[in-house]
Amino acid sequence: SLSLSLFPARLKSHQAHKRLLPATMCDFLCSGEPHPDDPRKDLQVRRWETSMMKAGCNNPLGCCIALFCPPCFACYLRYTALQKDMTRYRCCQHLICAQCMSSTESCVTCSPPYSNWLCLCCEVWLCEGCAISATRIFVQIEREIVTDPCDNRIIRFNNCMQILSCICNILAMFIDELRLAAQIIDLIADIVYLITQACMQAQTHLELTKHPTPADYSGGQGFISQQPAPHHTGGSYPPQQHHQQQAPGGYPQAYPVQGGYPSQQGGYPSQQGGYPSQQGGYPPQQ
Repeated sequence: SLSLSLFPARLKSHQAHKRLLPATMCDFLCSGEPHPDDPRKDLQVRRWETSMMKAGCNNPLGCCIALFCPPCFACYLRYTALQKDMTRYRCCQHLICAQCMSSTESCVTCSPPYSNWLCLCCEVWLCEGCAISATRIFVQIEREIVTDPCDNRIIRFNNCMQILSCICNILAMFIDELRLAAQIIDLIADIVYLITQACMQAQTHLELTKHPTPADYSGGQGFISQQPAPHHTGGSYPPQQHHQQQAPGGYPQAYPVQGGYPSQQGGYPSQQGGYPSQQGGYPPQQ
C-alpha cells in the first residue's frame, strides 16, 4: 500500500504512549494536519508546482505513464531526483523505516553502480508504494517544499482504504457472507491506490521537470510565482506609496508625505530691477 511517512523513524519511548492513539485517530479520519513529530511540518520555503488533486490536469502525460507502468516511472523519478548520481542512492533513501533499510547498505554499496541499479529495481517492483513515497519525501525535504494539507488527506484516505480492505479480507476468512463485500472493497482500494500513486508521481515529475536541481529555484525563470511571500526581517523597508493628504481645512497639502521642503512654485520674486550696473566699476587691473 502507498503510505505517507506520518511517524518519524525513531519515536521517543516516553512520547509514544501519549501521541500514538490521538495521531492514529487523526490519521484515520483523514486530517490534513501533519504529525507533530513530522520533520517536514515546518517547511515554509516554497510550494509544490501542483497539488496532487490537480496533478492529473497539470501533468497529464506523467499521470498516464504512472497509471500504466508505475514501477518503471518510479525508477526514472528516483534517478532524476538523485540528479542522475546513483552513488547517492539508498534503499527508500532511508526515509521509510530507516532501521530496516539501513541493513541493506552492504547490498547497495557492494558493487556500484550495478548494485545500486539492482537494488533500485528490486525496491520499485517489490515495495512500489514505499519507493514512490520515498522519492516524493526526498524531493520535498531537499527542496524544503511545504506540505499540502489536501495531499495529506488524499494519502490518508488511501491508507484507510487499504486498512479497511485488509480487515475485510481477514473477516472473510471466517465469515463466508463477507467474501463478496471483501472483494468489492478490495477492488475499490486498488483503484484508489492506483489513482493516488499516479497523482503523486505526476506531482513529483512536474516538480523535477521545471526545477531539475534545488539551485533552479533561486529567482529568475526558475522562481515559482506561487511561492509564499517571505517574512519581513527588518533588513529593508517596504515600498512607501505616495498619497496626497488633506489638511484640516479640506485642501490638499502642497508637499509630499515623506517630508522634504515644500515645492516653491512661486519661488522668489524675480529681481527685474536687480542691482544697478556698475558702469564705472573698478579700474581694470593691469
